[in-house]
Amino acid sequence: MAQYDWIDLTKTRGYRRLVDVLDDVFEPQAIAKRLSEEMTDAVQSILVEHGYVDKDYRSTLYSFYAKKGRPYRRDCVRLHFFNGLVGLDKQRTDLVCEYGVPNDHYYGYIVLRPTMTATLGRSVLAPGIRVGADGRAIQSEHQVNVLGYPLTVWGFPSMEQPADIAVCAHVSCWAILRYYSERFPQCREYLISDMARLASPFDPGGLVPSLGLTVWEAERVFQAADCYPLVVAKKRIRAEEKDVTDQGFYEEMLSYLESGFPLFVEMRSRLHAVVLVGCQWRQSSVAPTRVPSHAWEQVDSLLMVDDNRLPYRSVPASATSTLAGSPGYSGEDFDRFIVALPEKIHFPAPAVDVLSHRLARVLTQGFGVPEENVEIRRYFMTTISELRREVRKRASQMGDALVGSFMRLNSAQYVWVIEFCSQEQWHKGNIAGRAIVDATASQQDPVATLLLHSEQLAISFDRSLVRAQHRPLRLRRPQAVPLPRMEVNLSQFLRHDNRRVSGENNDAEGR
Repeated sequence: MAQYDWIDLTKTRGYRRLVDVLDDVFEPQAIAKRLSEEMTDAVQSILVEHGYVDKDYRSTLYSFYAKKGRPYRRDCVRLHFFNGLVGLDKQRTDLVCEYGVPNDHYYGYIVLRPTMTATLGRSVLAPGIRVGADGRAIQSEHQVNVLGYPLTVWGFPSMEQPADIAVCAHVSCWAILRYYSERFPQCREYLISDMARLASPFDPGGLVPSLGLTVWEAERVFQAADCYPLVVAKKRIRAEEKDVTDQGFYEEMLSYLESGFPLFVEMRSRLHAVVLVGCQWRQSSVAPTRVPSHAWEQVDSLLMVDDNRLPYRSVPASATSTLAGSPGYSGEDFDRFIVALPEKIHFPAPAVDVLSHRLARVLTQGFGVPEENVEIRRYFMTTISELRREVRKRASQMGDALVGSFMRLNSAQYVWVIEFCSQEQWHKGNIAGRAIVDATASQQDPVATLLLHSEQLAISFDRSLVRAQHRPLRLRRPQAVPLPRMEVNLSQFLRHDNRRVSGENNDAEGR
């Protein structure tokens, strides 16, 4: 029978109360310590849901734990996190709010598995309650039902590795595929037990303890899940008897990340795999090391889903940077990544990089854009519908003629967006020019560009003809209104605080 406990963290003992209401099979001491250290004080109350049936744990119970000599419980515990404006009416077993409805004050959930060790199971938490997390993250909406209330949280799925049948690489594959199934209706849902089976070239006939996955087995998981994985490895470059950073590796990594694809990242030196889900720009722009440079030079930190901690762990992009609470590794420890692409992507990021250099010359020589205004390049992928939605949101800055050009584009579902700007424009969130490129184009296609525009001039290309024709258009935009930089796939998340204020909803992140 389902039972519920309510923990008010503002009272004496706080998280220690969690130890009293949890059985030993859930590691109550370790869980309470972990939550107290890694969650902000925005979380002021916890609803403990006993007797919860978790589909991921059940999948491993039936195929693995039930075959062991020690009996394992069938039910889990689910922890729901709220701010201080929600309480529990024990007599009616009902959530009561000072203001609004429970969903306005909900921060997500964690499932605890009854496995005695590695008990932190399927979880979705709002990024804003994570100590030390900051920046922009890939998020999707997850729905739960508690006490008859439909609750939603925007976040990224995560769990701790079970350590016996699944390790960090399995969990990283599962997290990415679970995000896809929640974000895209056409993607089916996979359970953690499926990861071991999908990695094998044949049906092993039952789960056995795992020693881990190679990056190629992880690639097989994504292939079996009907994705189109691309494995990108860092090159070893030596100059003057020392290693030089493979800048192209990080530029390609950032382009796919900003395209909204979570990345499976391998660190061979640490025998570890994590998921890259976001980044944080530097507080002030840095001078490019070369012209034109890539936006990677403006990245300060990366946001990871690391099964060793709660999700949204910030790590420095460079080993020379310091970050409070850093896990001891940085972006320089990344060796390879896998991006699980949809079927219709034929124009890869390296080809977009080459094209961006050519388009930079067109902007300076044909459009009259000053050379310093194309010193920073940035490119990412999105769908044409998301692009038009973003353009419509910024219509007052874009101008009627430019908005009309975007709406009339004859495009496939996916496009690349290339933006150019100066260091000063980057710092202000503005650009000098932008190109839209067909992501389904061939690298041998003589014209892959659909639209190229500066602040006052645009050229659209009709690619339906053998020789693509172009039509110039004067935009007649106000001189004083800059073009805005687009932030489409990664959502800036809000830092949650613990203010008890009337009617204020601090949870509208990622929407």
